Amino acid sequence: MSEPKLPSSRAHWASDAPIISVRDLVVRYGDKTVLDGINLDIFTGETMVIMGGSGSGKSTLLRRIMGIDRPTSGHVFIKNVDISCATEEEVNDIRRIMGISFQSAALFNSMTLADNVALPLREHTNLAESTIRLMTRMKLSQVGLGDAENLYPAQLSGGMRKRASVARAIAMDPEILLFDEPSAGLDPIIAAEIDSLILQLKSAFKMTIVVVTHELASAFLIADRMCMLRHGKILAVGTTEEIRQSTHPRIRQFLDRVPDQAAGGQDDYLQTLTKI
Repeated sequence: MSEPKLPSSRAHWASDAPIISVRDLVVRYGDKTVLDGINLDIFTGETMVIMGGSGSGKSTLLRRIMGIDRPTSGHVFIKNVDISCATEEEVNDIRRIMGISFQSAALFNSMTLADNVALPLREHTNLAESTIRLMTRMKLSQVGLGDAENLYPAQLSGGMRKRASVARAIAMDPEILLFDEPSAGLDPIIAAEIDSLILQLKSAFKMTIVVVTHELASAFLIADRMCMLRHGKILAVGTTEEIRQSTHPRIRQFLDRVPDQAAGGQDDYLQTLTKI
């Protein structure tokens, strides 16, 4: 059975060169292929949401965009720099224009919120301490934590830790902001607040945002375009409306939350979808 793919729409970014370009990306661990020939362009100022089931390769793709691990083969260009084969110094230069909010927040428990947020400024700039403190307060205020700078991570709720992680990610005013499962482990109300924060950051700072998530409601709210992965391959790239209207059987199964069934039942389901 052939698997149709959606067009790779670019909406109003059509005239821009991609700020992130992934070409023929392959990642293998031993005999297991996690990413298999990924090609994806992400354009300046857009929010790209990467979706897919568990084990589809979402976080692995994000880690290659971050430059944390090198691929088995292929290329990842950030502002025309191929970080898949760049020197450590070149990769570090690129990371200075990227902010990362990890799924677990990854805050240092022994440091106050203010010190967690100030860390990249102290590590990568020569700013005076008074300026760093001022910028830290501004970033905490932007995520709604202006009164929490002297608290420690253990004193924060899950939602506050996520916000603190975002404050640290934007400390150096990055051009690219990356999120790994920003709503994971949060109740629906707090998750909605994180979605709202992402939208506010995009509106205020015009950053390029890449979000890995499996939360459908969140994805369709924040995305300009979406990339659907399955078994390390891209099924489709398109606007939220294109994805929503897709008749691709695997995409429909994901969006409609249809579980894998016994082999025969699943095949019947997929064959039915292809006739719609």
